[in-house]
Amino acid sequence: MKILNLGCGSNKKTDEIGVDILNVKNIDVIADLDGNLLPFRSNSIDLIRSSHCFEHLSNTVKIMEEVHRVLKPNGIAEITVPHVSNIGYFRDPTHKRPFTYDTFDFFVRDIETVKYTNIEFEYLKKTLIFSSGLRGKIGKLIFNISPRQYEKYYTWRYPCYELCVKLKAIKYPEQ
Repeated sequence: MKILNLGCGSNKKTDEIGVDILNVKNIDVIADLDGNLLPFRSNSIDLIRSSHCFEHLSNTVKIMEEVHRVLKPNGIAEITVPHVSNIGYFRDPTHKRPFTYDTFDFFVRDIETVKYTNIEFEYLKKTLIFSSGLRGKIGKLIFNISPRQYEKYYTWRYPCYELCVKLKAIKYPEQ
């Protein structure tokens, strides 16, 4: 099984191919992911993991197209990003793009949104991660009742940490 870890820094597992812009320990491939092609063949990767990388990139559509291109049909992308309500998102001067609960919907088939690209994924998982404190518990409770109401009215009062998605690449013969 071929696994990529995009933007891994020094947090790469032994079974992964580590890709990062920084030349730090354990990096296998140095690459600028911001608007550039991934240095891998189409349909060659089984699993892509990325934790706290995509918020550093200015073109989410382009990186999602590249993730889709290199994944094998039914390949999996596991992506974790800070939620827009995470104060850490705003603290880091290298962060370029915030994410909400519905950001990845633009790449998922059968969800009615404007489609900026012809790639398609299917959700296997989509969740927000909250703190274990009282505010996190309240936020999680509101979110579980209605994700839309949580983000519209309560996200700043009861912020969460992260958005985690697990996506399956849907490909057709011509892709």
